[in-house]
Amino acid sequence: MKRGLFAACAVLALIAPPFGGGAVHAAEDGVYHLGEVVVSGEEKGVEDIGTTFKVTAEEIEKRGARTLDEAIEMLPGVEVRTGGDGAPRIDIRGFRTRHVKLLLNGTPFNSTNDGQFDPALISMENVAEIVVTTGGGSELYGSGGNAGVINIITKKGTLGAHGSLGFELGEVDASLLRATGSYGAEKYDVFLSASTYERDAFRLSNHFSEEAFEDGDERENSDRDRDNLFLNVGYQPDDATLLGLTFSYLNGERGKPPIIYDRRNDIFANNIRYEREDVAEEFNVQLAANHDFSGPVSIKGWAYFNTLNLEENTYDGADYDSQRRRNSGKTDSTTEISGVNLQLRYDLERLGAVTLGGMFENDDWEADGYVISVNNVTNDPDDRFDEDADFQLYSLSMEYQVSPFDNFGVVLGAGYHWQDRDEKDEEDYSYLIGLTYQLFEGTRLRANHSRKIRFPTISDLYDTNGGNPELSAETTLNYEAGIEQVLPGKTLLSLTGFYIDIEDFIERSDLTDLRENFEEYEFYGVEIGVENHYLDWLLVRATYSYLKTEDKGDSGRDELQNRPEHKVTLEATCFLPWGLTAYGSALYVDGNYYYNREQTAGGVVTLPENAVQAELPEYLVVDFKLNKSVAQNALDLYIGIDNVFDEDYEQSYGFPQPGRTFYGGATWKF
Repeated sequence: MKRGLFAACAVLALIAPPFGGGAVHAAEDGVYHLGEVVVSGEEKGVEDIGTTFKVTAEEIEKRGARTLDEAIEMLPGVEVRTGGDGAPRIDIRGFRTRHVKLLLNGTPFNSTNDGQFDPALISMENVAEIVVTTGGGSELYGSGGNAGVINIITKKGTLGAHGSLGFELGEVDASLLRATGSYGAEKYDVFLSASTYERDAFRLSNHFSEEAFEDGDERENSDRDRDNLFLNVGYQPDDATLLGLTFSYLNGERGKPPIIYDRRNDIFANNIRYEREDVAEEFNVQLAANHDFSGPVSIKGWAYFNTLNLEENTYDGADYDSQRRRNSGKTDSTTEISGVNLQLRYDLERLGAVTLGGMFENDDWEADGYVISVNNVTNDPDDRFDEDADFQLYSLSMEYQVSPFDNFGVVLGAGYHWQDRDEKDEEDYSYLIGLTYQLFEGTRLRANHSRKIRFPTISDLYDTNGGNPELSAETTLNYEAGIEQVLPGKTLLSLTGFYIDIEDFIERSDLTDLRENFEEYEFYGVEIGVENHYLDWLLVRATYSYLKTEDKGDSGRDELQNRPEHKVTLEATCFLPWGLTAYGSALYVDGNYYYNREQTAGGVVTLPENAVQAELPEYLVVDFKLNKSVAQNALDLYIGIDNVFDEDYEQSYGFPQPGRTFYGGATWKF
């Protein structure tokens, strides 16, 4: 199957059909613009009043990023954290992955079960740009996305035939094969990509010391495989109409490395679990259309279907072949998301533009399997489960953007949202107010305030291990202000401050073991970015993120765990003679706190005011990559080192990360 996916795209790339002709109908940039939910016109728009980052295909290639988490980990306010589940999690400004809305060309990609996603399953060979919006995002995204929105916008075919073939080899038998093929003509375009990745394990740092459940060298149960296939077809029957079809498929499996510390001797450690995700299979299809009527009105819409199947196993030992003891078991789950999204835009010319949006989404989940409750008993009917749940989401939204006078922009938005579920229906509202002002040439000010809501997921509501059907929606109030200043020497400085007030935050309670709405959380911080291109052959970018988190309730925890206070990044790209390009990056993280796990004494749960706080050691990870272009830039050769100084570090307590890793590869573009 893996080689078949790769071969299919490789063949297309090599035979790229010469049918059709004429000028390609779309922009030459090769970006699938139908995947953009929010598009700014000449007037100042949402991207101007908030914090928006765009990571282009060129930057992704320069960094050597293979997956979504690697592509955006250097952005300020974004924290990539790998813990007990074994999958990278993308946290933004103190919020968890479930608070981030992930879109592929405008289509929801979050799991309908728990609202999360595995970014390491999302490959980059088909990506044109990644748009990350933090803080006050557009109302047109609907409910959710309290932390922000990540919209992955894919490539599309441009004039003529194009293709690429690439391979990469790394330590511990890691390999990556990828290919793309595209064709563009007057009225249509096609883009196809495929990749396959395998890794037997990742290697720990040579500085790692043996612990209770890990002896070093290759990390226990850290293998990962994935296959990705993507197809995009565009058609323009006339100058006013664009149609698009997107199809994607991914398939993978992975181990979930266990905690390395023994809970019997460590109050901060979880119980050890031997787990694997033996099947992860996702299928996504989307139809999109855009039509400009003769006049000021245009309409845009999507219809989509996304399904994810997971087979997860918990074993009773490090051999990962037995499920006969208590708490081992198997879960086979399927989540489905289907819906439609329509936007009607009216251009008022000098008076701005207004967009009306309507969304409907149906979320389904079903799971079956078993959990062993008594040692040495397997497949006991009393331990089996077969569950299903669903809910529907509705949103109506309006967004108005206008520039009442030169250099000044205003964005006003409002939305109303419903969640229809068996126990009760819930409804709430959201809004956005934003301003931007070009104070001087080279000086731009911006500010925004928004109210966002997020309804509980199926896991929050119905999970047999802590679900609570009485949960209410989370409410987030975002306040943000920033300045962008052009400085001498081709330098750009950006400074952003934010304050976030969260009510009814959904988390698992240490006392009841149920998911509950907590009274109030408070996040605030500062993000600073500097970019310099004074020398034509050198591009330097540095950022600093400060985050402070507080629980205003009675949890007894001053700082929330696994939310680092300080993050510093430095990136430099050197364009050297003889077709050489050198890229280096450094990531420094400090101030990451964690707490002791729930303890019992005589059946009495430890009270939260007795929580013990500890702090993970700070860490500095440096990466380096060297590219060499040959054959008139048709062939790109590269070598790289991740974690150059072999740092031994953790992002979550008890889960060490990869040490120094060498890799190299080649890409042929034609």
